[in-house]
Amino acid sequence: MTPRVPSFAGSAGLAGLVLLLAACGGGGSGGAPPVDGASPSTAATRIVVNATSLDELEVLCDDKGATVIGPVEGTDYYLVEIPEGVSQEDFLEDMHDELEVEDAEEDSDEVAFPEGGGLTIPAFADDPVASVGTQPALARIGAGLAHLRGYTGRGVIVAVIDTGLDASHPLMVGHVAPGGYDFVDGDASPSDVGNGIDDDRDGLIDEGVGHGTFVASLVLAVAPDARILPIRALNSDNGGTASTVGLAIGYAVSHGAKVINLSAGVAQELNFIKQAVANARAAGVVVVASGGNRQIQSVDFPAKQSDALAVAAVGATDAKAPFSSYGSAIDLVAPGVDLVGAHPASFFRTARWSGTSFSTALVAGAAALFKAADQPLPAPGDAARHLTDHARSVGAANPTLADLLGSGMLDLDAATRVP
Repeated sequence: MTPRVPSFAGSAGLAGLVLLLAACGGGGSGGAPPVDGASPSTAATRIVVNATSLDELEVLCDDKGATVIGPVEGTDYYLVEIPEGVSQEDFLEDMHDELEVEDAEEDSDEVAFPEGGGLTIPAFADDPVASVGTQPALARIGAGLAHLRGYTGRGVIVAVIDTGLDASHPLMVGHVAPGGYDFVDGDASPSDVGNGIDDDRDGLIDEGVGHGTFVASLVLAVAPDARILPIRALNSDNGGTASTVGLAIGYAVSHGAKVINLSAGVAQELNFIKQAVANARAAGVVVVASGGNRQIQSVDFPAKQSDALAVAAVGATDAKAPFSSYGSAIDLVAPGVDLVGAHPASFFRTARWSGTSFSTALVAGAAALFKAADQPLPAPGDAARHLTDHARSVGAANPTLADLLGSGMLDLDAATRVP
C-alpha cells in the first residue's frame, strides 16, 4: 500500500514524526468508569466472550484460571483475561466447546488507521488555522452553501474514536464535549500526545500522534457548531485493539454522540464489533467509517458492515484516489487528497494529509448537519440515507468502477437545497 504524505508546517525537529502505514458526543461523564482498554502488546492475552449469563461465565473462567475483566459496553460480550501460559488460540478453542459460551473471539491487535506518511514543505503556512475551514475540498462538497442555509450541526456531539485530541488547539477550543475517555491508558484524559516509546517496535516513535486532532478539525470544518467527544482507542504509534474500539463505540452512544467517526479499521470481521455498530445504529447514531487505503477492491471492516456509512477517497478531478480501497460496500466518496487539518506537533499547528480517514471526517461532519435538532429535513433517523440520496455521480471520472464507489460524491449543496 502506497503511503500518503502529510505536510507538517513545522521545523526539522519533527523529522521523526512519520506516520505508520497500516492495513488499512451532550454526553457527560456520569456513571462508573469504563473498563480499561488493552494495548496491542496485551491483546494476545485477552479474548471477548458472549455467554448465556455473566454468572455462568465467571464460574467458567474461575475454573479455567481466567478472569472476567468486564463488559464491552453496547454488546453482549465480556472481555476476558486468559490464563498465563495458555495461548489465545488454545483458550478460544476450549471456550467454544463450553455450553455456556455462545461465541468467543480474539481481541485483534491489528486495528489501525489507514494512513502512512512523511514530511514535505507545508502549504497554507501563511494563514494555517483559517485555511482548514476555507480549503477547496469544502467548496467541492458544498459545505459553505450548507452553512449559509443554516446547517451548522449546532449542539450535535460527534465522537471521534482515534488517537485522542489536542483540546488546547485553537481549532478545538470551545468545541470539545465533556466526558472524553482514553481506552488505551484507562483514564479520562484522551490527549493526542506521544509517550516517547516505540510501542509497536517498528523503529519509529509516536508516529500516530496528530491523527485524531486532524480528523476532528475536518469534522468541525463541515459542522462548525458541533462538539467533539474525543475517545482514544489507538495509541501514539497507531496501534489499537478490537476491544478498545468496541468499548469506544458503546461509550460514545451512552455519552450522547449522534455521529461516530471511525477513521480506522481491520481486515477481519469480528462479531462483537458488528454488534456494537448495529446497536449504535439502532440507537439512532450514524457510524461513519473509512473504507481503507489498501488500493484494492476490498473494503475494510467495520466500514463494509451495512450498519456503517463507508467512505472512499477521491482526488481533485473526482477520480478515485490511487491509495483508496473501493467496492460494493462503499456508500459515499469525499475529497481525501492533500487536505489541511489541525496538528498538535507542527509549528503552525496544521498539516497537509491524504487518506480515507479524512474523507470519512468530512462525511461525519456532514451527518452532524442533519442530526441537529433545529433542522427539519431530514427526519433524525434518515441522515445517512439523505446524504447518499443526494450524492453526485462520479461515474464519468471513474468509468471502470461502476457501482464500486457507492452513490458518489458527498454533495451538501443538493442535500440542503430547499425543494
